[in-house]
Amino acid sequence: MADTRVQLEVEDWVRREWLPAKLGERFSRERIKLSPGGVFDFDAVSADFSIVANISTSSARTASDKLAVGKLMKLRSDMYFLLLAACKRRFVVLTDRTMFELCQKERDSGRVPESIEFLHAELPESLRERLRAAQLVASDEVAPARGRGSPRRTSQA
Repeated sequence: MADTRVQLEVEDWVRREWLPAKLGERFSRERIKLSPGGVFDFDAVSADFSIVANISTSSARTASDKLAVGKLMKLRSDMYFLLLAACKRRFVVLTDRTMFELCQKERDSGRVPESIEFLHAELPESLRERLRAAQLVASDEVAPARGRGSPRRTSQA
């Protein structure tokens, strides 16, 4: 099974370093009560609970260069929970440029609520490379068996 520690490290970096630099507030992972009464664990919540965010390391394309529909559906699920949280600002922070562009395209076509903002967090090179390597391993685990001599895909996972 793929090692997902680097994805957690990326989330930690975004929460601890990038978001405070971008928005001028400290963030932590928090469980927030939702308007219908349930709870949801959000990736980043400001100290005064006025800002709530989810963080995604997913790419918009699969290793076989198809649209990553499952990953987009996960983001839509995250957006639903953001809408149910009582806060002033709602963000989806994306570390992958292709997913950020896809989400902006979804917004432009009227498929994202206006109250949700997208941010692109550019990762430090070393962290980006480690994330990419982990994504390739995970992609290989779920890919159908390749024939002998088939080249390994190197497109973004």
